[in-house]
Amino acid sequence: MTYWDTSALLKLYVVEPDSPYFLQLIADTDEQIVTSAIAETEFLCALHRKEHAGDLKPGAAKAVFRKFTADAKAGRIVTIPYGADVVAEAEKLVRLAFDQPQPVMLRSLDVIHISTALASKAGTLVATDTRLRTLATLARLKVRP
Repeated sequence: MTYWDTSALLKLYVVEPDSPYFLQLIADTDEQIVTSAIAETEFLCALHRKEHAGDLKPGAAKAVFRKFTADAKAGRIVTIPYGADVVAEAEKLVRLAFDQPQPVMLRSLDVIHISTALASKAGTLVATDTRLRTLATLARLKVRP
């Protein structure tokens, strides 16, 4: 199972310089996209930031978000709820990060994403965010790209 962070999911819906890589990654596998339920809010905020910055046409954020939520509703993207299993993984992950000789400074949403990946039994994380990738490596997840 492969877990996709919001940073990678966005590249499937909004054209960015590295979008072709992520689109090919999806084309080359039959695995479902798995992500945390928090990705929906992150995705919405990212789209509106892009629209406000002029990277998307006016009204595009709403349209792209509708496509994303339709894909989730259709099962093309599986969203994992934040629950006790994610919290249990988060507790272990936070201890692991701060028990390192050089502690990994965590952001709460990164912990939720990696904990959700672990709780869902994902073996791979697809993400572009550097801190998230560092935490995933510490948690022994394979990281792409």
